[in-house]
Amino acid sequence: MKLSEAANIFYVSMIGVKADTTVKWYQNRLSSLIDFLDDPPVDQVTLFSLESFRASLNRPSKANGRKGKVSPYTIHAHVRAQKRFFSFLYRRQIIEKNPADFLEKPRLPKQPRKGIKVQDAERMLEVSRDNCRDYAILLFIRDTGCRAGGVYNLLTDNLDIIHNSAIVREKGDKERIVFYTTETALALAMYNSIRENPLEDDHFFLSDTYHEKLNYSGVYQIFRRLAAKANVKTKFSPHQWRHAAARSWIKAGMNLKVVAEILGHGSEQVTGDIYGTLGEDELHELYDKTQTVIHARIK
Repeated sequence: MKLSEAANIFYVSMIGVKADTTVKWYQNRLSSLIDFLDDPPVDQVTLFSLESFRASLNRPSKANGRKGKVSPYTIHAHVRAQKRFFSFLYRRQIIEKNPADFLEKPRLPKQPRKGIKVQDAERMLEVSRDNCRDYAILLFIRDTGCRAGGVYNLLTDNLDIIHNSAIVREKGDKERIVFYTTETALALAMYNSIRENPLEDDHFFLSDTYHEKLNYSGVYQIFRRLAAKANVKTKFSPHQWRHAAARSWIKAGMNLKVVAEILGHGSEQVTGDIYGTLGEDELHELYDKTQTVIHARIK
């Protein structure tokens, strides 16, 4: 069996179980490996083959126009995809040995993902006030830390405005409960009272033009438009708002396990890997806050 044929079995196994974007993510990364190795029989792929591909990512390539090294995050993603792929083949008994067992991931830089700046978020919120839907969407992501999918998949029946909670459905169609402030509840209620829904769609957030459910592009364009209006140049996307929410919770002392639950991560280790690294100023601020509490108890 060729490597490409084994890859197709892997992709098919995820269809209907994982999100289409997840399947595409693996296809994009594994196709690079298949091209590099010239699609050999799958049982001839060795650890050295995979290490050679990983090493190639650190060299310029005329074939794909790459002028220098790719980022460690990109290499890390390729290795993750390969480890998951070959582990799948081994479990399905398509291969007798897993060549990716000892394939090492590069160490990622300890660079905290801070997300959108507080002042930039405030400016975007201010310019969104003339549109009830946009204002509610920004507040909803700010408070819940949900992904864009949590917005465009939000069902009216899953929104409990009275109790400031909602059930969101995102990555891999997984559902979880999220919470928000009274300010956001009021914004959601205001939008609900004026929104036009001629098609009686179950989805809460609808496009202003066709009154149909939003998709990722629609949500992103809302953020892009508001960022331009507020003169915010970078880190304005929905995911940057998610980063900012997570960072604010950790800085406030929220337990990492609780943060992981709210964000919908598979484990708190994932949350720690993404958000657990604090900058020097954040460490100092958290240390001072802790010391104040300790000394107050002593007194």
